[in-house]
Amino acid sequence: MQEAEFNRYVDRLVLEILERQPVLATSMGIHTWDDRLADYSPSSMERSIAELKARLAELEQADVSGFSEEGQIDFVLFTHLLRSLVRSHEKIAHHLTNPNFYLDEAMSGILLLIMKEFAPLPERLRSVLGRVREVPRLLAQARANLQPERVPRTWAALALEQAQMGPGLFQGLLPGLAKDVPDLAGGLREAGEEAAATLVEFARYLEEELLPAARGDFAVGEDLFNELLREDHMVNYDADELLETGWRLFRETEAEMKELAREIDPTKTAEQILEEAKADHPTAEELLDTYRRAMESTRQFVIDHDIATIPKGERLQIVETPEYLRPLIPYAAYMPPGIFEEELQGFFLVTPVDPGSSPEEREQRLKGHHHAKLPVTALHEGYPGHHLQLVRSVTHGTTARKLGMMLSTLFIEGWAFYCEELMEQAGYISTPIQRLARLSDQLWRAGRIILDVSLHCKGMSEQEAVDFLVTRCHLEPANARAEVRRYTATPTQPQSYLMGKLEILGIVEEYRRRNPGASLREMHDAILACGSLPPRLMRRQLFGA
Repeated sequence: MQEAEFNRYVDRLVLEILERQPVLATSMGIHTWDDRLADYSPSSMERSIAELKARLAELEQADVSGFSEEGQIDFVLFTHLLRSLVRSHEKIAHHLTNPNFYLDEAMSGILLLIMKEFAPLPERLRSVLGRVREVPRLLAQARANLQPERVPRTWAALALEQAQMGPGLFQGLLPGLAKDVPDLAGGLREAGEEAAATLVEFARYLEEELLPAARGDFAVGEDLFNELLREDHMVNYDADELLETGWRLFRETEAEMKELAREIDPTKTAEQILEEAKADHPTAEELLDTYRRAMESTRQFVIDHDIATIPKGERLQIVETPEYLRPLIPYAAYMPPGIFEEELQGFFLVTPVDPGSSPEEREQRLKGHHHAKLPVTALHEGYPGHHLQLVRSVTHGTTARKLGMMLSTLFIEGWAFYCEELMEQAGYISTPIQRLARLSDQLWRAGRIILDVSLHCKGMSEQEAVDFLVTRCHLEPANARAEVRRYTATPTQPQSYLMGKLEILGIVEEYRRRNPGASLREMHDAILACGSLPPRLMRRQLFGA
């Protein structure tokens, strides 16, 4: 096989996969199937996975010795990705165990068409109508596929919360958008009512049938956990080594926090100082505008201090987190542009405070956005963090290289976390209380390593993990609960923040040793030009080893 032939093979195969995963296609910027939702009938899934295995077997027989170094890296990346897709279907099997798998397909598929302005609204609403009409079929497949004895109770409970938030999308938001498009308004209203009724019935099924019968274990076990580390993230450490590293980093960060707290106020602990700082936060009404100003500030700082090149035409829009995602995103999150999209527009999702919650609950939520921490969150998610890295990742490279973000989160999360300390060293995070808030976030990320391994390999319960985040990392209980729910469904992802940062610090040290005259921007541009590679492959790209 020639390298050009391989690249064409990848392009064809990716289109075959995306045709079966139309919501994923939309998120990546392919709009051929925007009016469809995936077919999760057993026959369709069996056919898809058999075809995927056949394509993988073909590639595994290929001779790539004549490929360029970049081509060989792309080949390793893509074959690992195909194996990961097969492993996810056969060993993790969210289609059998996680009702959120179907709810995300339905609601994300519609919200992507609303949020991303890639075409005029009437055109996008026609696609929305097609997807809304498919919601009853999708949820019927969910009920047929889910196996209650394998569904973890926490996933069933989370799905119930998300399902209860869904009808407003179909009965309120969509008709409101369609009011100025007369030829679609009636169809969307009618289809929306049917979808909402189906969702209400699905919520009843979750509450009365699935939840009482749910007795699955969310833990993937040590063997699969180690397989994910080895095959997806391409690292040499296993779960036991990872847990040991997590505890070492946790204790080191605690010590740094205590030392800094003594400098700030020797009469108070770090926790007391941070708790007082949490009282200084935006109001609920000011939240989005405060983040917008913070994003503008970090972007200008990156430019003024020549930290990295910002691609022309990129945009970052700050919006409220869609309702159905709020149980999973306690604070904020980033949604990148699709790898095939022409516009480099990302979305920064900020979870608003529920006006119907009690004053105590509202205050708890707002504490997570306090002024000492908010700039750290902004730079992590925006500039020079996720948004800058991911818009750089999608601007060049082969299809295989652009798909790197689907395999491992180690570089992606590690980069954004690396940027927090980078911006402190550059002077953006400048006050002692901001530095303490950054270390507090580092403590939380070290805690993620501990919980990632403990939940999936060491028998830790969900409640024990929540208690750990509250008592040892000082998160508010509601936010800790949302965090742990996510950890249960994403094994090896929580460890990638701090472990990824350590990998990047090693790459930075090696780059500076080999290129002593390079500027900060030159070094960062070289690293970002590699795309979203697992660090092992990034080292090979940068250093040939």
